[in-house]
Amino acid sequence: MVHQQIWNRRQALSGLRAGATLAVAGAAMPALSNVAMAQDDATPAAGAVGVATVSVSGHGQVNVAPDTASVTVGVDIIKPTLTEAQSEAAAQATSVIEALKGAGIAAEDIQTSFFSVNLLRDYSENADPNLITGFEVINQLQVTVRATDTLGDLLDAAVNAGANSIYGVTFYVDDQTAAASEARVMAVEDAHTKAEELATAAGMTLGPVVAIAEGAVPVVSPMYARGGGGMAMEAAATPVEAGSTTVAVDVQVTYELRG
Repeated sequence: MVHQQIWNRRQALSGLRAGATLAVAGAAMPALSNVAMAQDDATPAAGAVGVATVSVSGHGQVNVAPDTASVTVGVDIIKPTLTEAQSEAAAQATSVIEALKGAGIAAEDIQTSFFSVNLLRDYSENADPNLITGFEVINQLQVTVRATDTLGDLLDAAVNAGANSIYGVTFYVDDQTAAASEARVMAVEDAHTKAEELATAAGMTLGPVVAIAEGAVPVVSPMYARGGGGMAMEAAATPVEAGSTTVAVDVQVTYELRG
């Protein structure tokens, strides 16, 4: 009798579980049905399979006056002994640094970019290549000039202080945010014009933008000034022209096409 009662209880519980499962499933079915109906009524996503699109590239560029210059200034000393070469190079480099600071260059805008000590040998005919004939010490400074109109005077000051190596004068825009924003707008407008022309040629009209992507970074084309050896600059003031620099942006835009 006891076993019969236990079996009846298990059957009753099993029936309750089955009923609950069916009830939950039944309650979920209308919701799933509503989702399916909503999906059936939705407009296909732009760019989805079966939706015509056109992809075009756009380019925009802005020419701006550079506000910053970069130049390498250095000393190159050759002496019979290393002590002499090192001592004179150190003295001249220190003098150049002081001249740069005196001309208004901040300490953080002067950075040692290259330093080397080289053995000199005579490789001419009948000479002993193992014989050391002298030592060369090179000390170069990378200088950032934030007032480009003073660059010529700055180079003269460096030469007068002992610099005998100057090269790599480059002009650029320190903060290109505004120029890049303007170029970006131009690039998108350029892409839109191309897309409209293609759509019209195909007998269709241009729909909304499906996707848009920009190149990794805006491209800045710096201007390089011609430079000469420092010794050639001593005779007269050094003329330097900053010219203009270009900030360019490229985009890729995909539009939906409508018939």
